[in-house]
Amino acid sequence: MGINFHISSVREGTIFNVMQFLSLEKVTGILNISFGRHLPESTIYFVTGNVTTAEFGTIVGDAVLDMLLCQEYAIKEVSFAPGRISQLNEQAIIVRASSLSGVMLNVSKDVDKCESRPFIYGMLPMQTNDGRKVDSLLSVMYDFPNWNEFLLAVPRSDNDKGAPLPQCVLLHRALSRSAFTYQVPLVSLKSLRSLLDIVQPLSEKESNNLRGYMRSLLPHPKATHMSIERFYAFASAIESIAQRRSSEVGDKARRAIHLLIQNTTKMSETANV
Repeated sequence: MGINFHISSVREGTIFNVMQFLSLEKVTGILNISFGRHLPESTIYFVTGNVTTAEFGTIVGDAVLDMLLCQEYAIKEVSFAPGRISQLNEQAIIVRASSLSGVMLNVSKDVDKCESRPFIYGMLPMQTNDGRKVDSLLSVMYDFPNWNEFLLAVPRSDNDKGAPLPQCVLLHRALSRSAFTYQVPLVSLKSLRSLLDIVQPLSEKESNNLRGYMRSLLPHPKATHMSIERFYAFASAIESIAQRRSSEVGDKARRAIHLLIQNTTKMSETANV
């Protein structure tokens, strides 16, 4: 019988905790990580509690753990299927350290120093500047050889960002040069400053609630943008606070929210032309 971990609210460290549990139980079998229906799964293989290999399409080995930790908030479910593994993919072997703690420490350092991560949002659908559409950035990573030629054709830039995974370097470059764009309009967190100024000063409770709520709406903790659908939810919370100040402040907040949505939509339409 398998071990199922149903995850409804993923936080940083979830994957490590699950892997640590399986390591302590000295299990042999396959840990499956799901990002949701219609999206490809990632697999991690255990032999008597030792992490041996990891695969996510053509991304294999240590790089898979980097990807999983970076996009941990996108994970919907993990499940473990015990059983003897007949053959391991030698190209997918985890090679960094002999202990799980050592492996995850190295992965955590990689993710922390990644310059591309702030604009890498695994679950968002994407489209190319020549009209092709793909259901998520994770799907591009899974089938990366099919996109490699397209991405390599994007000219290098002084704004290129480093990353532990070469795939993320190319993806960030393509996104920054609009060769790839997210199909969903994105609201920059920097643009929220003027909106937050309307409801200043915030009480300690209001500030803590807003900070926690914003964190729950972001694709991951290092994100610089949120989707416009999630911005609607955040804007509703701002409007509620503004209305409690006065009807005048409430009206001012609504006008600012409307303008921000309008500008974001226009920018998205321009990028996708």
